[in-house]
Amino acid sequence: MARPKDHLSDHEYDGIREYDNPTPGWWHAIFLATVVFSVLYFIYFEFNATAPTPHTRLARMQLEENRRIFGEIGDLEPDEQTMLMLMDNDVLMSVAAGSFRSACAQCHGANGAAIGLSGANLTDNHYKNVRTMPDLYNVITNGAANGAMPSWQAAFSRNERVLLAAYSASLRGANVPGGRAPEGETIPPWPARSTPDKSP
Repeated sequence: MARPKDHLSDHEYDGIREYDNPTPGWWHAIFLATVVFSVLYFIYFEFNATAPTPHTRLARMQLEENRRIFGEIGDLEPDEQTMLMLMDNDVLMSVAAGSFRSACAQCHGANGAAIGLSGANLTDNHYKNVRTMPDLYNVITNGAANGAMPSWQAAFSRNERVLLAAYSASLRGANVPGGRAPEGETIPPWPARSTPDKSP
């Protein structure tokens, strides 16, 4: 015999009795679907190397932005004149600063002083593998110190490496307190940065 709808159960709490209304079947179906979905979601994003993540989306957006910027400035040459020009461009230096923080800060520190780290201090006037500004590009491209400084040729485009070299050059002279002790030799100062003529 079928139970009447809203069957009153035998449960009683403080004089209050409840109806025995089971959860509808569609509710159970939705709950089970969410469990299955969560398992598939976990497997896809945890065990699939090609799954999109916030990091890959950010990298893709950064790549698109870099292409837009580099499309406007063309191919950069790793020479002193180009690097001095880049050092006066706040927009491009902010792009280079982001690349520096993501790839270089783990050894050289966020401010380039390598405080408590193994990388060289980029804020003083002492260098081991650099004599001129283009040498910074060569070290970034080819690495140095038997791999202690890795090559970034595969990770960054030519333009990005020129930007990184210019940004690294811009850190010189900051002399951040507490920075890593000087290494190598004192080298001549960078060439003077020309001040653009802003007259009409």
